[in-house]
Amino acid sequence: MTYNVSDVQQPIRDMMKEFGPKLEPLGRKHDQQPDAFAHDMFKMIADQGLVGFVVPKELGGGGHSNLEYVTMIEELAYYDAPSSLLAAVSQLAVHSITYFGSDEQRKKYIPPAAKGEQIPAFALTEPNAGSDAANQQTVAKIEGDNFVINGEKIFIMHGDVCNFMVLFCKIDDGSERPRVSAIMVPGDAPGVKKWALKQKMGMKYATTGRITLENVTVPTTNLLGEKGRGFRYAMETLDGARVGIAAQSTGIAARALDESIKYAKSREQFGAPIAKLQAIQWMIADMSVRVEAARLLTYKAAQMQDAGERFGLQAAQAKLYASEAANFCVDRAMQIHGGYGYIGEFSIIEKLYRDQRVSEIYEGTSEVQRLVIANNYLRG
Repeated sequence: MTYNVSDVQQPIRDMMKEFGPKLEPLGRKHDQQPDAFAHDMFKMIADQGLVGFVVPKELGGGGHSNLEYVTMIEELAYYDAPSSLLAAVSQLAVHSITYFGSDEQRKKYIPPAAKGEQIPAFALTEPNAGSDAANQQTVAKIEGDNFVINGEKIFIMHGDVCNFMVLFCKIDDGSERPRVSAIMVPGDAPGVKKWALKQKMGMKYATTGRITLENVTVPTTNLLGEKGRGFRYAMETLDGARVGIAAQSTGIAARALDESIKYAKSREQFGAPIAKLQAIQWMIADMSVRVEAARLLTYKAAQMQDAGERFGLQAAQAKLYASEAANFCVDRAMQIHGGYGYIGEFSIIEKLYRDQRVSEIYEGTSEVQRLVIANNYLRG
């Protein structure tokens, strides 16, 4: 049995053992179709209470802890990695509203998002502002009581189907160096165009969108929090998101390990199961160590977040290690399975291989995580 650091984790694992296998065959079906948001799977996940899992109960969510959340994401990713994104992205988008929005904004946007009735997006990345997130080119001009917004966003999870977005941009207020702010923008506002990016390598039905904004007008009351504080809001939100990606990666790695153990015991070569071969045994051993280390780094970061401690360093460590551990595990699983892993008709390994790769890219690449970690140790 998977090690728990708290008794609150096992009921979630038990629930996912019932729910996860229902998602997996649907996920495989969607994976073989043209890239499109899986509305049916999203509804199943929302109806299970997983979309608003950590949203406060008074705002329509489950009110669960971050440790419970990462356990849920880990287990969900074990059965179907894109489904863990369907559950996680709404949390990413509403986090800034929960902690930095006004009471009116929280009551308006969060309950329908927590229930899965609306799909939110976290619109930060731009064509020239990826890792350099402060280099926002999207600009909002103040005209009377309105913002008029022009710009472009890319690689926005669920951006193609979002009902509203937390948009990060600079406000042209006449200052020489305007700082990044956050503004609430309806997904169907005049001047908003959005579409899905095609031919994704993996995570296909948790779609990624491109959004353009041409003279999009919203009230200045749609400003989220304080003007010029958007970059801080984004970075604090991403700390939590990185722990979620670590959990997702851990789930993928654990599935790769379990599939490899099962296959190694059943596959016979030279008159015996390949599990008898030392080369296979060493791969299984190395995979198991990485899974357990990733799991515990993830739980530590979540526990620190729950305790209200600063956890940016731990989030970066967990995200870096777990994502690279998942890469190692799916690669070894592919090697163990051979042709039966490479062909999706025979096993899930081919899908795991594609779904995993983005974990080392989004919410900050592995290189960015290393910079964050090093700066934490070297500054001062």
